[in-house]
Amino acid sequence: MILALLLSLAAQQSGSATQANPEPYRPAPATIVAEPVALYIAVADRDRDGRTTLAEFRQSVLETTSADPPWQANGDTGIGYIAYSEWALRWLGDRNAVPSPFDIDRNGDNRVTVAELTDRMEAIFARFDADRDAAVSRAELLTIRNSALGRPEREGRGDRRGDGPRR
Repeated sequence: MILALLLSLAAQQSGSATQANPEPYRPAPATIVAEPVALYIAVADRDRDGRTTLAEFRQSVLETTSADPPWQANGDTGIGYIAYSEWALRWLGDRNAVPSPFDIDRNGDNRVTVAELTDRMEAIFARFDADRDAAVSRAELLTIRNSALGRPEREGRGDRRGDGPRR
C-alpha cells in the first residue's frame, strides 16, 4: 500500500513538472530556402527596389573581388582554389558554396580569374532569371520544397539542374 501511494505521488509530481516546464517552441522545418549564391544576388540590389539587375550584379562581383586582398594582388591572373574558398566563405557564407572553383576554372589552370568568376556568376544569374528580363526578383531566388525533408517541388522560377530553361 505504501508502494502504491509513493508511485501515485511520483506520477503526480512528474505530471506537474511537465506542465511547469513545457517543451520550448520549435518552428516547423523550412520549406522555403535560398541558396548562398541567391543571397549574394539579393544583396547586390543597389537601389533596394527588390530586384537585382544584371548591371547591379556585375558591379557587385567586381566590388567583392576588388575588396579581397588576394584578388587585388593578382589582378586578373587569378587566385588559387584555397584563396577562392576564403572568398566564398566571406561572400557566400561557406567555403563549399556554389559555384565551386572547379566549375569556374574553365581553362583548368587551377586559378580562378575575375573574368572566369564573372562569366560563371552571370550564367547562375541567368538560371534564376525565369522571365528573362535581365533582373531577378526575390521570388525568383527562392527554392520551395513540398516538405522539409522531401525533394524540391519547384526550385525557384529557374532550373537548378543547369543553365537552361526549365523543362
